[in-house]
Amino acid sequence: MNARRNTPFLSLEGLNMLIVEDEPAVAFLVEDMLQDLGCTAVWHASTVREALDILRDHKPDAAVLDVNLRDELAYPVAEKLDALEIPFIFATGYGRKGIPADWLIKPVVQKPFDADALRDALNAVLSRQTNGTVT
Repeated sequence: MNARRNTPFLSLEGLNMLIVEDEPAVAFLVEDMLQDLGCTAVWHASTVREALDILRDHKPDAAVLDVNLRDELAYPVAEKLDALEIPFIFATGYGRKGIPADWLIKPVVQKPFDADALRDALNAVLSRQTNGTVT
């Protein structure tokens, strides 16, 4: 986590992000948005296994999780991120109604979304993390 920030982020300058998304075009679009918002590194995973492998080697500042990854759901990645205290948001075409109740504490951006919605959702979880609130 980028400890130097104690207020809501206006950009995501210098942060490292994980994108878990099975559609390459969407993953690259989200990566472009994150880079435009100032992110330094963006790691991609299109499956639960790939995401968990990345988390063994890297600790992103935050993550963006698509819920449906072809034949699997991303909740094992969400559990790992929670265990590692890495903030994350869900990105799904189903919106909040597609998320189980126990995960609705996390921000959800409904696809398609723009960079402002992405930034605002990430700011929400990053602000909680920096203020010492459990996300």
